[in-house]
Amino acid sequence: MALEAVDDYARRTLDLASRMGARRAEGLAACLLGESQLLRGQWNDAEEHLRRALEVHRSLGASTGEALASQRLAELAVYRGDADSAAAHLERGLDLAVEGPLPEHLLPRIYATMALNALERDEPEAACAAIEAAELAAAHYGTCPPCEALLHPVAAEAYAAVGALERARSHAAAAAEAGSWGSDAWRAMAAVAQAAIAPSKAERANRMAEAAETFARQAAPAEAGAHDFVKVYDVFSKLL
Repeated sequence: MALEAVDDYARRTLDLASRMGARRAEGLAACLLGESQLLRGQWNDAEEHLRRALEVHRSLGASTGEALASQRLAELAVYRGDADSAAAHLERGLDLAVEGPLPEHLLPRIYATMALNALERDEPEAACAAIEAAELAAAHYGTCPPCEALLHPVAAEAYAAVGALERARSHAAAAAEAGSWGSDAWRAMAAVAQAAIAPSKAERANRMAEAAETFARQAAPAEAGAHDFVKVYDVFSKLL
C-alpha cells in the first residue's frame, strides 16, 4: 500500500474516532498516521501524532499501544541525532513491552532501534549487545518471524563493524530470505544488510543506492533524502 493511501486512511479514521469519542481507535489511528509521516520525512507532524498516540494509550492503560508509540518516538529521536531522548523512549517502551501481552512483537522492534541508536553513536559493541539481548528475549518470550526480521539489517551492520563477519553474514543471509517475501520494504532491508558485508566501497555504495531507490519507490517522501531512506528501514514494519 502506498504511503499516501495509508496517510489518507489514518487521517479519516482519526477524524472519525475523535468525533465519536472512540479513544482506542483514536490512539491506533494517530500512531499509524505518525508512522506514515515518520517514513515520509515529515518529522514535526510525526512527533505530534506519535505523542498523541502515546498519551491516548497511556490514558487507557493500553501498554502495547504506548510501547509501540514510544518505540516510534525513539526512532524519530535517532534520526534527529538525539540519542538521549531515544534511549529514554526505548527504556519506557521496553518496560511496557515485557509487562504487556505482545512482547514477541514489540521487543524485536525495540532492540533493533536500540542497536540503531548505538550505531549512530558509533558504538557498535553496544549495538551487538542489543541484538544479543533480543535473542535472549526471543528464547524467553517466543518469536514473530516478521518482527524478528527487522533485526537482521542492523545486526549485519553491527557485527560487521566489530569484525564478527560470520555473524554479520548470517544476519545478511536472513535479511535476504526476508527480501524474498514479495515487498519492496523487505527487499530494501535486504539491500541494507548486503551493504554491511559488501567486499568493497563500490559494492556497498551500490547496495545502499539500491535500498534508497527501493524505499523511495514506496515512500516518495517530500523532505527526506536518500540517506534517510536507508536509516529508516524498520519503520516499514507496520506496513508489511
